[in-house]
Amino acid sequence: MLAAETTGPDPGSPAGAAALRASILNPVRFARSWLQSAVWAVQAQILYAIARNSRVSVKACHSSGKTFVAALAALWWMARHPTGIVITTAPTWVQVERLLWGEIHRAVGRSLVKFPEPNKTSLYHRADNYLLGLSTNQGVRFQGFHGRVLLILDEAPGVNPEIIEAIEGIRAGGDVRTLQLGNPIIPSGPFYDDFHGQRHRTKCITISAFDTPNLSNLRRRPNEPWEVTMDALLRLSEDQLDERVNWHLTTRRWVKEKYEEWGPKHPLFQSKVLGEFPEHAEGQLISLAWVEASAKRDVLVDGGELEAGLDVAGPGEAETVLTIINRRTGAIVLQRWWTLPDPRGEVVAELRPFRQRGQLGEIKVDSNGIGWGMACHLRDLGFKVRFVNVGQASTQPDRFKNLRAEFFWQLAMRFKDGEVAGLKNERTQGQLTSILYEHDARGRVVIESKEDAAKRGVPSPDRADSLMLAFARPPVGWQVVGDIEEDERREKGMKKSPDQKQLEAAIPEAFTERPAKKGAWQPLCGNCIYHDRDLVDDGRTSCTLRRIRIRLGDPGCDHHDPGAIAERREDKS
Repeated sequence: MLAAETTGPDPGSPAGAAALRASILNPVRFARSWLQSAVWAVQAQILYAIARNSRVSVKACHSSGKTFVAALAALWWMARHPTGIVITTAPTWVQVERLLWGEIHRAVGRSLVKFPEPNKTSLYHRADNYLLGLSTNQGVRFQGFHGRVLLILDEAPGVNPEIIEAIEGIRAGGDVRTLQLGNPIIPSGPFYDDFHGQRHRTKCITISAFDTPNLSNLRRRPNEPWEVTMDALLRLSEDQLDERVNWHLTTRRWVKEKYEEWGPKHPLFQSKVLGEFPEHAEGQLISLAWVEASAKRDVLVDGGELEAGLDVAGPGEAETVLTIINRRTGAIVLQRWWTLPDPRGEVVAELRPFRQRGQLGEIKVDSNGIGWGMACHLRDLGFKVRFVNVGQASTQPDRFKNLRAEFFWQLAMRFKDGEVAGLKNERTQGQLTSILYEHDARGRVVIESKEDAAKRGVPSPDRADSLMLAFARPPVGWQVVGDIEEDERREKGMKKSPDQKQLEAAIPEAFTERPAKKGAWQPLCGNCIYHDRDLVDDGRTSCTLRRIRIRLGDPGCDHHDPGAIAERREDKS
């Protein structure tokens, strides 16, 4: 037993031996007396739960001290049981080494019990009495541990299910306890099941921000609903918002800021403030779990060409946001934002170094309204600019109402498939997870308008829009804002609309007529899948790709696609 190596009370005296035995039997007293650690109510509840239950799961808010209490539990188990083994794990090696084992090292350093000197992720007293940190996706590495074993899974929602299955095998014999801790982000999986379908066999504990010492002292009575405490928090002065009992735990000011930014129904508020699994809002486009996974994903830099998305705002609270990404790796390289009335200089200053290094490719600018001027400014400075109007019709008009719906859907699929990395900014995360969609009467995807979102207290998602533009793949020619009807042009004596002239200058190859061989099948606008069959009138209609008026007999451009027409022609031949 480690008691023989204590520098505390003399274990040889009856009083010292009795005090030592009592503290080791009681995990809370051990933490306070020997590890000299202040333990508050919910942390004490967790330590007692480990002593009394074989399975303990803790879902917690942001900065709740859950990893700290896990370190105390690990050292107590090793000291309490002469043959006690503690195995810790987390989804990544960084989380194992820096988070939980960082806390273990600090606790050993201030302990009155002289523990053996720990290595980076191990602490050995004897061959059958030790602590060991592992990070692996191979369940086989968790086999072979038997006896009195405490298994600690930090950031449990991200632990590979194969590891969970291997741990269940360890629990088949001996005195094996599990402690799972995590932020309740993913409303599925083994960690989620512990609080729902498996609750009957698990001691479940929740840490809300309102349970932590910096906010719990605002409660007027125990178990007061958080909404009541929130009302008291909103009435605090600036000085009172900065009062804190513990500098390492959730602060009053942070909770107030997130309440005002996200609102009580937002999944991030539910998860990071209340410590609850987020309710999946009806019509939520991008899951919080997908966003959180992207934040933890390693950012790979392969030197490939970078692309940018720029959402431009006018003066006020809205932001002009620039996002630069590496499409090949899905990495978010940079995201900057400004509330200046004219941020052209700041935007250029951020873009110029990437262009000088030859890394910067296309910059996609929302050119509708005020964004047109910014796009023209960047183009005049020699940047490769794509004018994009996300309010225009989709390239898949049967699936999406407009380009905004199409591009956001594509972005959602990227998040779902794990093809976005490095999204660390909480405001961007919040905006993405607040986007809602529905289907219209034609079955097309429609993204909630900014006006409707504002009615439910959601601010303009400028950062999300910028990210969407960065990953978007606008088709050629969609920078054209509109077209003057042919009859109107004829009345004004105009052969071509200004927009068509602009488009021809940008992509002249799309308007080049090619002579056809006599008797040969000719690619015409009328046998291309992109002409609008529903609006044919007197041989005239619209090209859904180039967004211009056409005649069915016009020669096809380089983007001509006969589709099934060509297949039928080949069958006849």
